[in-house]
Amino acid sequence: MQDVQAWPVVRWRDIAHAFRPDHAAREAQVKTLRTNEVLSDGIRFTRHNNHRLAGVGTLYSRLNVGAAVLYRRKDKDVARTYCAAARKIEEELMTLLKHQQLDASELEPTAIASPRAWRVLRPLCELTEASLASLPPIPEEECIPGVLQSTDGRKVRFTEAGPDGLDHELPYAMMEAAGLSVGDPALLLSEFTGATIITRLQPGLLMEEQERGADPVIAPAKNLTFHQPLDEDIRAALFAKFRPE
Repeated sequence: MQDVQAWPVVRWRDIAHAFRPDHAAREAQVKTLRTNEVLSDGIRFTRHNNHRLAGVGTLYSRLNVGAAVLYRRKDKDVARTYCAAARKIEEELMTLLKHQQLDASELEPTAIASPRAWRVLRPLCELTEASLASLPPIPEEECIPGVLQSTDGRKVRFTEAGPDGLDHELPYAMMEAAGLSVGDPALLLSEFTGATIITRLQPGLLMEEQERGADPVIAPAKNLTFHQPLDEDIRAALFAKFRPE
């Protein structure tokens, strides 16, 4: 059975698309969210190509996607709560990156995660899910994990994860807008907003890949209980679980 989870960090385009799903992603949309205090600062990094500088980028906690959706739906107070939680997760992410001596560029969505990257992605997924459990859910939103299986150039076949997963035909442009390709794990999100249904794709993580590359001496962290913000004892326990021998 395929276990697909949401990629815990997103790009600015993912946030802009959640904010204005019927428009092309533009940096002006990001500026609007930041001006209205519903977007965290994110984590900046530099890209390199053949050891040369190839631009800069920023990664954000995926809670910013929820904040953008809530702000679009005129629920500013809850959007700001999501944003505040995103800031705390990004602070923890900075600590995890420093601890693993890892550059944020190695966590970019749809990248092939290295074993060291998994040591950050795994606890980051735990932190994100724990934070979401303490936040009000987005009303009338459905999230289906799955894999983009095939395309005929116009439609894309999305297969739900699990033995009884159904197939969905999605517009090819939806896959393009999410920066995804055939074979990628993804999450299909549907928002029911009165008379209309808004559907989006988000990059996903195929956790089977993690298990194949997992370090057997690292104990699972699912038994830890997280709070926002994390106190020092819980942080120490978390990092101990993922510290290489």
